[in-house]
Amino acid sequence: MEAGKGSTDLEKEVLNAGLCTSCGACVGICPYIKVVKDRVAVIEPCGITDGKCYDFCPRTLTDISELDRRIFGQERSDSSLGPYISIEMAQAKDSKTRNRGQYGGVVSALTAYAMSKGEIGATVLTKPFNESLMPTSVLVEDSSQVLSCAGSNYIASATLARLNEAMKQQTVSLGIVGMPCQILALRKMQASKHENGSKEVKLAIGLFCTWALSYKSFHEFLKGKINPSQIKRLDIPPPPANKLVVVTEAGTLEFPLDEIREFVKPTCGICFDMTSEFADLSVGMVEGVDDWNTLIVRTPEGKMIIDKAKEDGIIETKPLPEANLSHLREASLLKKKRALDEIVKRTGDKNNLLYLRLSDAELRKLR
Repeated sequence: MEAGKGSTDLEKEVLNAGLCTSCGACVGICPYIKVVKDRVAVIEPCGITDGKCYDFCPRTLTDISELDRRIFGQERSDSSLGPYISIEMAQAKDSKTRNRGQYGGVVSALTAYAMSKGEIGATVLTKPFNESLMPTSVLVEDSSQVLSCAGSNYIASATLARLNEAMKQQTVSLGIVGMPCQILALRKMQASKHENGSKEVKLAIGLFCTWALSYKSFHEFLKGKINPSQIKRLDIPPPPANKLVVVTEAGTLEFPLDEIREFVKPTCGICFDMTSEFADLSVGMVEGVDDWNTLIVRTPEGKMIIDKAKEDGIIETKPLPEANLSHLREASLLKKKRALDEIVKRTGDKNNLLYLRLSDAELRKLR
């Protein structure tokens, strides 16, 4: 949303400043930007001073009110959770999907359903991890392949790099499942003056996220405890558990989250979005309720998928308890306030919010 800047500015303001989210939006659109594991780098200046790479990045200037108007047709009235149509609990009706997925299996169920109904022809998903513990983003073109990507990662992955490849190759409508920063970058792509094919993304499912881990440091930590190739599943149960659960071939290990937080990517401290506020559908856990997801329906397109999926018996929903909704608002609002505090700590100026542009009215609600 800021013209006249390119890869040199991206490198200076984002990559070298430790603000890169590893979303992959800048990868695959320029031969001079590469990603290895979760590290993005400009390998040579390209000389372009009005580049897609800078424009798409979720850590360059982002006008929240402008994006709200473009995506939802109006500015938000809810400062804690962003725009939405409804908030419910949901779960996949199919037990195999629930068991293979994370919590209620709603993301996998809806993705496979949208593909089977032709609402999207292919979707970009992320497989939890390979033998080296690094998640891998893939283009899934058959609904039967969706469950192979079920489960949580907790490690940043350049998902949008795969989307950029898909947009060059595909003639079908696309879907994507991503973290808040990835969904934000997608919406910046769709709002950009630069042609990029992102308007072919017809369904964006966003995941709740409080932070992601840096691959190298987290991998080194686990290598000192266990062979990473034996890990089958990672999970961070809802509070008050305060632990990382690592399921392996030999059994289950648990680590206090206080030991894990030192591996959180620095950019997560300035992240303003816990619930993927710019997605069509946002999905997370329900604290204290097993096998159910929190489901936030944000757009008419998302509502259409949900209504059809319920009618066809793919998912079921019920009201989210008021206590859970209240706590979700509280947690999301707290993340926003912490992000603003961290940004001001970095800039030393309460009026310099790095990448964020917020209306005065919105700022008054958050400070």
